[in-house]
Amino acid sequence: MLEVSRDGVEWMDDDEPLGEICCLTFVKGVDENEVLSRLGALPDTLRPRTLAEADGSYEAGYPQFAFALDLGGWTVLIEPNGFQGTLIERLTALSQGTEAVSVQRHDYADHGFRYAVDGTLVTGFEPTWPGRRWGSEPDRLLGQMRAVGLAPAPADDADGDEDEDEDDSLLSAYVPALLLAGLITGAVPHADALAGELSSAEIEPWFSAAPPSFSHGPTDPAMLAALEAAPPHLLRAVAADEAMRLAGVLGLDGTPGLAEAVAAAERGEAVTVSPGSELGAHVRSWLRRSRQAGWSLNDSAGSRMSDDERTAAFMRGWFADALNAALWPEPHAAARAALRPLTEGPPQLRDPDREAVVLRTLRGGSGSR
Repeated sequence: MLEVSRDGVEWMDDDEPLGEICCLTFVKGVDENEVLSRLGALPDTLRPRTLAEADGSYEAGYPQFAFALDLGGWTVLIEPNGFQGTLIERLTALSQGTEAVSVQRHDYADHGFRYAVDGTLVTGFEPTWPGRRWGSEPDRLLGQMRAVGLAPAPADDADGDEDEDEDDSLLSAYVPALLLAGLITGAVPHADALAGELSSAEIEPWFSAAPPSFSHGPTDPAMLAALEAAPPHLLRAVAADEAMRLAGVLGLDGTPGLAEAVAAAERGEAVTVSPGSELGAHVRSWLRRSRQAGWSLNDSAGSRMSDDERTAAFMRGWFADALNAALWPEPHAAARAALRPLTEGPPQLRDPDREAVVLRTLRGGSGSR
């Protein structure tokens, strides 16, 4: 176990080895393979790799990679150019039955710090603005935050709105955030430990234990009220119907195993789609193509897709997310996320008449079939 000191975390401020966007997530008492699996590791990609071997090219489908390192008592997940561990749904899933703490560096957006225990976010904040905290116990880490220089100054107002004219040192606030993580875990990775091969895998969060995003779904007050009041069997039916409607719109309703999985979820049965199954292989291909469509817009590979191909790829990505939601066992979360393409999606997937039918169904009116 390494001694946790400021000298031991300042390597994170360098562009090497992890660069300007990265995420470190510490999970207590969970081994390397299991922690990768919880994040959605694809079993056929699990092997030792160096960080340089994480191929993020168009040809490879812009895969997301995670690396795992045993620190003794805690395992750290390392995501170069990634952020999955800092998302609340992912972190709380990682923390089931244990603790997890995540530190994100993102030089083009917000840095992040999250601490979760047994499926609940305890404390979260942006290290640049430590006065703005949330979670079940936002002040639980305040003493340790003060020790690493992350507590809000006494002059801050009651809402924790720090002066946004702070000096440039705030841009590196992820460094004391990593030190804070070290105070919780008792260990941090040393930069030298990242130079060799590490346990790693391509991750696809669709196959993780995390629920669909709670921030996704309808925003109309009438629909939200109907979703809140509807009984579980109606919520499952709406989610299943919407998944199959989208499949029909996109010509995917004949996908092997799809109808059976959705029907089982509608009956309230637990459904697991493994990455190696026939349906899982289709899901992986849809998500891969959707990533290619999005990420290639930012590099020279953008011209490799026609506009029609890009649109079709994006539609499959929307469908994969809706399917993931429809298969989720908690009916309120499943229905809310599954309805997102209908209420917030691209024009090809929206249908006002269908939305009205769904609303009547949730209110106990005529069925949607």
